[in-house]
Amino acid sequence: MAPQTSFNNLKVLEPLVPGSSEKGQITQEVVKHGGLGILTAAIFLAGEMAGSGVLALPAAMIGTGGWLGLALIFLFTANAGFSGTRLGLCWIMLEERYEEFRGEVRDPYPAIGEKAVGRWGRIVSMIAISLTLYGGGCVFIVLIAQLLGSLVASVGFSLSLCLWMVIVAVC
Repeated sequence: MAPQTSFNNLKVLEPLVPGSSEKGQITQEVVKHGGLGILTAAIFLAGEMAGSGVLALPAAMIGTGGWLGLALIFLFTANAGFSGTRLGLCWIMLEERYEEFRGEVRDPYPAIGEKAVGRWGRIVSMIAISLTLYGGGCVFIVLIAQLLGSLVASVGFSLSLCLWMVIVAVC
């Protein structure tokens, strides 16, 4: 049974999709039914970028002065959404051009980087992924340390935030 095409999530991006004509008609199969679409990829990427950052949102809003922080949040959300649509289109192009990417791929972003600019594209994307994951982990360490510090301080035991971060990171 051949996979069915699903172009419902590509209506906005039709001029950018390979295989679309000037009239907006899709002339060849671009997306397999049941796969990750461009809109879904954009939502996942925006959620990933905002996920752990939302936990630190109140402190960031206070630190930027309120309205500027709100404007930055909207700017970065739009940036993450746009990047997600571009990455979705890049992945569709890889699936079309290279058969080894049509199944499950363990490292899609480094694969896109490598096919786009070569070996250094893979390395740069892997470094960016590692820094993003490290930053998200640091946010969780700080939040847990603050929570534990305030809980234990309520019973009379006090340690500095730096010591609580070391304790949380070790545990």
